Parts: sequence; C-alpha cells; structure tokens
Amino acid sequence: MLLHAPHGADLGTLLADNDTPRAGYERLASFAARLLHAPVSVISLVGTDRPFSAGESGDAWRLRREAPLDRSLCGVAVSSGEPLVLHDAREHPAVRRNPAVWLGEVGYAGIPFRGADGRMAGALCVADARPREWTAEEVDLLASLARFAALLVSQEDGTPAMQRALAQAARSASGSVSLRMLRKAVETMQMGVTITDTRGRILYSNPADARMHGYSPEELVGAHARVFAPAEHARPLDAGRMNDVASWSRETTNVRKDGSVFPVLLRSDVVRDAAGRPVALVTCCEDLTHRKRLERELLRNAFYDPVTGLPNRGLLNHRLDLALDAARRGRHRFAVLAIELDRIQLVHDSLGRAAGDELLVGAASRLRECAPPDAMVAHLGGDQFAVLLDGVSGVGDATRVATCVHQMLAQPLRAAGREVFSGASVGIVLSGPGYTQAEEVLRDAAIAMVRARSAAHGQYHVFDPAMHAEAMARLQLETDLRRALERGELRVHYQPIVHLRTGRIAGFEALARWQHPEHGLIMPDDFIPMAEETGLILPIGLWVLEEACRTLRGWQERPGGEALRMAVNLSARQFSQPDLVQRVKAILVKTQIRPGTLELEITESVILQHSSRVIDTLGRIKALGVQLHVDDFGTGYSSLSYLHRLPLDALKIDRSFVSGADAGSLQIVRTIVAMAQALGVVVVSEGIETAELLDELRTLRCEYGQGYFFCRPVAAAEIETLFATDPSW
Repeated sequence: MLLHAPHGADLGTLLADNDTPRAGYERLASFAARLLHAPVSVISLVGTDRPFSAGESGDAWRLRREAPLDRSLCGVAVSSGEPLVLHDAREHPAVRRNPAVWLGEVGYAGIPFRGADGRMAGALCVADARPREWTAEEVDLLASLARFAALLVSQEDGTPAMQRALAQAARSASGSVSLRMLRKAVETMQMGVTITDTRGRILYSNPADARMHGYSPEELVGAHARVFAPAEHARPLDAGRMNDVASWSRETTNVRKDGSVFPVLLRSDVVRDAAGRPVALVTCCEDLTHRKRLERELLRNAFYDPVTGLPNRGLLNHRLDLALDAARRGRHRFAVLAIELDRIQLVHDSLGRAAGDELLVGAASRLRECAPPDAMVAHLGGDQFAVLLDGVSGVGDATRVATCVHQMLAQPLRAAGREVFSGASVGIVLSGPGYTQAEEVLRDAAIAMVRARSAAHGQYHVFDPAMHAEAMARLQLETDLRRALERGELRVHYQPIVHLRTGRIAGFEALARWQHPEHGLIMPDDFIPMAEETGLILPIGLWVLEEACRTLRGWQERPGGEALRMAVNLSARQFSQPDLVQRVKAILVKTQIRPGTLELEITESVILQHSSRVIDTLGRIKALGVQLHVDDFGTGYSSLSYLHRLPLDALKIDRSFVSGADAGSLQIVRTIVAMAQALGVVVVSEGIETAELLDELRTLRCEYGQGYFFCRPVAAAEIETLFATDPSW
C-alpha cells in the first residue's frame, strides 16, 4: 500500500496560492488526528529534524511530536516501505531491539509515502495511549490522507495542494472522486462528520452523524444543517465569517429528529478553492452526553460525601466564603455548629465499617431534620459534621438547633440490624468582624466542640475568643514539651512513703515536673495528659524511670539506706509498648539497683483490659523481681475477681478516700485494707495531711502512707536535707 504522488498532476489547479507548505502539513496532521479520533498525529519527512504534528498539547506527547524520523516508529515504516499498523507498539520487534524508538505510543498506525520522483519521502502516522484495533476503513482513510502528503512533498513551486484537494472532495456538483473516497473512509467512524456548502446545505453526512441525530444518511443529504440546531440556536450560516477564519470549535446543544436535545462539541474547517474562496465546510460532531454525565459525577464526588450524600468540607468552605462576604457587606449574620458523634469508632471496630457507614447515614438524616430548610448540613469526614445557619438573629437560633441535635441523636439508630445509641458534642460559633476565611470559622467551632466534649457528652458550647487564646497556648505548650527533654527542662521530684507502724521513711514516689523557661514550674496535671495524647509520654516516662533509679541507687548507698524503694508511675500508653519489659530490664542493669526495690505503679485502666497480653506483660515484669502496685485504687471499676489472678504486690488507696475523710470514706478504706490482707498484698494510702488521719489509718492497720503531713514532693537535694534530720513520724 505504498503511496506515490500522482504523476503529471496539474498543481496549478490543485493548489491554493495563499498557503505555505508548513501550514499544509500542519492542516493535514490536524485533519488526520480529528478524523481518526487520535490524541496525536505526526508527519515525519526524510531529511528533516522536526516533524509536523497536531493533536493534544502538553508534555504527554512532547517526545512523540518532536522526534525525528530516524528515532521513531515512523522511521521503521519508512525503512520497510510498508504500512505499520500495531495494536500495541510495545510488543513490536523493532521496539524490543531498540527501545529508544518507542515514545509512549501504544496503539500506532503509520503509512509511508513517496514523492513524484519515486524516492521515499516520509510517513504519516497517528498514535494512541491505549491498545487499539485499527479498522480497515481507518487504515484506508490514513492511506488517503498520506496521498495528500505525497502531493505536498512533490510540489514544484512551494504551493501546497492540500486545500484544493479537500475542496474538490467537498464538491458534490462535480461528482468528485475524492468525495466518494472520503465517504467510504469515514463510514465506520464513531465521530460524526458533515460536509455542507456555503449556504448550509448538507452535501454529505456519515452514518455516525446521522445515527447520532436520529436520521439516516439519505434523509440528511440536501437538507439544511439547521435541522441539527434547536429553534433558539438556529441562524443562517455566516458566509462572511468563512472568509475571515479557517476553523473554529464550540460546545453547543444539538437536537435529534425526535426533538430531544443533547450536548455536542463541533469543530468546523473551511475548505477553499484555488482562488481562496470558501466552497464548503467540514464539521466534526462529538456527542458529549457521556462526558457531561462524567463531569457531573466528578463534580458531585468533588463536593459531596459519597457515604451520606451531604456536602463535604470543600463545598462548605465555599458556602462559608459567600456567607463571610455577605457579612462584610451588610448586617447578614450566620452561625456554624461543629458536631462530633460519639462511639462511631466503637461501631466500626465491633460491627464493621459498613455498619459505621449506616450509622453515619442515619445520623445525617437526623441532622437534616433539625436544620432549617435553607441551612447547609455537611459531613466533614469520620464522625464530624457541620451545620451552616444563614441569616440568624442571635445565638438562640443556633442553640435551638443544637438542642434538637442532642434530642434526635439520643434516640437509637439502626446499624447492622441492631439498635445503637450515639450522642454528640456540639460547638457553636457566631459570625463576627474578626473572621476573613472559612477555615477560621471552622477552627473556632471545632475548639468549642472540644470544650463541649471535655465537659460532658450531650453538651453544646458557644465559642468565645478566650478559647482560641487557650488553644494557641496549648499548641505552644505542646511544641515546648517536645523540646523539653532535649533542653533538660524536665525534673523529678520525690515524695517520701512512710512505714506507718515505725514512722520511718520506707521509700519514695517519683513525680515528674517541668521547669518551663517562661512559665516556671509546671505540675504534671498540666502536661502529662498532653504527653499521653501526643505519645511524648513514652520518652518522658523512660527518662523519669531511669532518673529515679539512678537517684535511688545513690540513696541506697547511704548508711541504712539499702532497703529504700522507689515507686514510678507507668501510664496505659507506656504499658502498651511492646519492648517495655526489655527497657525496664536495661534500666535496672544500667543503674544497678536491686529489682525488688523498684515499684511500678499501674492504673486500674490497665487492669481493666484483662487481655492475655496485659497479663503476660505483668508476669514478665514480675519475673524481673520488680514490685507491681495498683495506683489510685477505688477510682476505677476493677473486677475483684481478676485481682487475685494478677501478680500484684500493693494497692494504693486514692487520696479522694482519705483527704477530709468522713465515716463513710473510712469504712471504704477499712474494706480495701481487709480485702488487700485477704489477697496477701500491702496497702499504701495517699493524701495523709493531718496527725488525726494518720492515727485513723494506723488503727485500720494500713501499712504505708504518703502525703503533705510528711512532706510535699521536693527535689532530690531537699530529700538529702531531710535525710540529715533523720525524721520519724
């Protein structure tokens, strides 16, 4: 199928006088890309460094558009002298031998052509990014276009033949052979192609175009092209415009034979005669119905949550920006409610994600019932929602919605065939002159929501500026805490633990303090919860443990200090460390204290886990010889049936049962002491602040105690001073 230029062709009648060879090649490449619906089309000529190309712009096809003939598959086609039609170019032997000729194309079709002198002149090729089965009609069409490329190569006076050849193909009155050739080539194309004269009369319509509009091709020939246009768009063809432009494209709406309308993309090219006068118009029509549907789906996916169907954060931000703009221009006020559902994660973990999604859908429905019709209810992700109330008169409008939310979510929801009770914490923020961005509003609503959550479930809280200042201070404090260890700002203070029968010091409890360079000494209640939340408790806890053991080693070397012990708290977060036992053992070895003088205090929350891993960890710690104490006993919900199964050495009674003790509290202490004796463990009482309370605890036979009556937690140097007084209570 090697193509030659027609010998003896009358180029003076075939070629337009006002075109250049480059423009002719580029127009031919563009025509090939459009007719074959290919992303890129290239004409590569022998002896030239840069091919002529058309199609998609951008970097995706840059190498293909710019590659010279000898470094591309077009060169393979020229070398063989035969058409190269490939379903997947990556599998062609030439690519396997020389991967450099593969430039990203997958589907590929190339037709070589010769000039009038019979020498090889170049190749016309089209490429696709996906595997493609090229039909015989598509190959024939490419071959026909390659014939025009051969005409362009064979020109003698530099005037291209492309426009004249296409003009001849468009003329129906002359019974053009070219028109019949093009008709055959485009019969099976999926894109619609219509050729009209300058008055808009249809000369040709391919089957795809006719089928797209609900006609047969025969019905359309001779009809006016306005049959495709809705009445409001129908207008005469502007012949004057055809004189001024060569091509144009537009998105519009076409109408089918049955009256239904659909979106289309039209690309029109003017065909001129040798004198440059317009003689016909070639229009390619692409049905955009599927693309528009995909665009709508993409738009919905971009701005709506797929689970609940509610607007997402992006759309809420857009609406908030509009509300802020309206508030700046007038007296418009709005409010935002940030809502966090309770127990969503528990449902996910226990019943599965599908059940959690079902719970979210049910909650979304309840929220819509509470919101006014013009309000926006959005799902921000996870267990968080927001409600934007426009045009509020005051905070009462927002609190009424918040109250409704609590009432609606207090009722059971359905998930996985079960009734599930949820709840919500709600933060409320009102518009004000200080807000310029949507994220600022959502930030403050979230701060208020966190305040509501920390207060109690089922509450709402209205934001005030002091909350933001507190949040910023907390953020700065967290940042400072991350640096505290490396800057040496952490301290360990020690509180004596007294043997109540002898009144002598039996040991100490190590308590962390933070010597902040600006805020002074910070107590553990003000930074340990933050350390737990951020995970910083892990390095802080290990540092405190090692520092306390090192200090204990020094005190044990004092005369009579061999039996002194050190109690160190282990949080639930620390207890979850997989290498906890190895780290404790390493610290024992490093500080050289006897394991039996180290007491690790764990909370009831650790015991409540009752997992085999927890029991195993406790057993391995006990195997090191370390003592295990339960801290703040009585404040949690320990299962007494489990206490006798755990390797515990002591129960530490929480100070709430001891400080300011009345008869009822002392009865609880008496019960705990009796239970501990039955279990074979000792009892340590916190919060001893008076001599009278000390006498009561001695009467109850409580073995050990600590509190301000004996000594406040102090630095190690002050304990040294205390040793010098040889205290006894």
